[in-house]
Amino acid sequence: MPVDADGVRQSSELTDVLAVAQDLWPRRLIERRNAVHPTLPARVYWPESDAEVAAVVRAARVARRPLVPFGAGSGVCGGISPTSSSWMLDMKRMSRVLAVDPVRRTCTAEAGIIGERLEQALNARGLTLGHFPSSIYCSSLGGWVVTRSAGQLSSRYGKIEDMVLAVEGIDGRGQHVRAAVDDPATGPGLVQLLTGSEGALFVCTRVTLRVRPLPSHRWLRGFVFDELAPAIGAMRALMQGGECPSVLRLYDPVDAAIGGHSTPREGDPDRIVAGAISCAGNEDSGPGVHHEPDGDEEPTLFDTLANRVDELAVFTRPRAARVLVGEILGRPTMANAILDRLGGKPRLILGIEGDADALGARAPGLRQRLGALGGRDLGDEPGARWLRHRHRVSYRMSRAFAVGTWVDTCEVALGWEGVVPLYRDVREALRDVAVAMCHFSHAYPDGCSLYFTFAGFGSEGTGPRSALSRYDLAWERALTVARRHGATLAHHHGVGRSKLRGQRITPGARALLEALKRELDPDGILNPGVLGMGAPT
Repeated sequence: MPVDADGVRQSSELTDVLAVAQDLWPRRLIERRNAVHPTLPARVYWPESDAEVAAVVRAARVARRPLVPFGAGSGVCGGISPTSSSWMLDMKRMSRVLAVDPVRRTCTAEAGIIGERLEQALNARGLTLGHFPSSIYCSSLGGWVVTRSAGQLSSRYGKIEDMVLAVEGIDGRGQHVRAAVDDPATGPGLVQLLTGSEGALFVCTRVTLRVRPLPSHRWLRGFVFDELAPAIGAMRALMQGGECPSVLRLYDPVDAAIGGHSTPREGDPDRIVAGAISCAGNEDSGPGVHHEPDGDEEPTLFDTLANRVDELAVFTRPRAARVLVGEILGRPTMANAILDRLGGKPRLILGIEGDADALGARAPGLRQRLGALGGRDLGDEPGARWLRHRHRVSYRMSRAFAVGTWVDTCEVALGWEGVVPLYRDVREALRDVAVAMCHFSHAYPDGCSLYFTFAGFGSEGTGPRSALSRYDLAWERALTVARRHGATLAHHHGVGRSKLRGQRITPGARALLEALKRELDPDGILNPGVLGMGAPT
């Protein structure tokens, strides 16, 4: 007898299916600006339990409907791309913290919980997950797990897969699946296979995580370097020396220049501030915040280009450049030349957490070590400023698209010896296609992530000078260079559809994934198209 899902809250209304029709993949945003309407799924379900998820999966299997899990829709790689026959599983009603064990230092929560709410719940118990992606206000725990997310503090706490102790959910047969690192039947191997599966193997419904005690104090500091290579070398020295700071972020000359010139402040006292870096709500950069109360609004690439053109008196009317920045970005060789002349120098933000006395004893040694590695002390303001703005990027992309430009990010990872050559080659490959800048973060003893930001401009439509064509060309060139250098192409945003063309999976690994797909999802209904499995959409 066919199993239906009539008992599960559902809707086929336009406003409801439109809300889950896509994620924040910038290519889709360009299509929307070109008046290419999204493909709307047939129906959306809002399950509230594993049993309801299983009912929907079984009904979709009987009806041969593609079924796409939906968390918060903040993904940027096209992981959400339904067909007109798809059913959507919006997981937001499964958002409870189920258990917190302060003795074992574990937490179990449902997959639909928003990251900020999870962190707040842990902080109230004196704990932290330590996972702080810039999208923490608008991304879900399940989304983090299935894309192998990394937070801003990963150099100390690790990526999400380092925190996962167990995952549970419903597979494509409608059956319950659980894998745990301490379960002899599954072990950590199956946990790692399910983590990062992007909804193609199972619907994640709950996760058990490793948590840590919430530190009591923080120390944040800025340092400026004359050249990029010594700054990368300083990051490497810290990580290989066993420091593992909570924050270790290096901004390339362009990115640093946009934030303003750096003035060394040698001799500024160390400020040990109450409150952890790994704490919810100690920034002023969430939704609804547009301007700092003290006027400390973080500048954008758009603002910087306009101001720089005004300074150079390229146009006679004050601020006239602002309305023409799109044209400048449409000439990326010119835009890159302007930005290269800003005179920025690589800027490093370093932050540690812990007991106040321990930080007070540790901070002077860190300052001296960075000084010996070529860094000049900028005092504590760069670190405090970063903390105030640390989540703002997730709310600024729409402003760029609103004025006709396009922006995207590409994060790759590589061993230390290849970081600087890869950085230079990607920027050179994109010089005539888009403005490119980079920051280096998520550092580990063996290497780090390069987080490129691309920005460009183009006409509507699909011609060679269109925004869509230039966007695709920028990605093609960046991925080609990254593959040539042997970089990992999906450090923390997942693969989705945007990186499929760049992925190179060995036949053995492909066979393993396909065998697992056949076992857990024999009809291929779960999020077809991601990870190169199932019919592309």
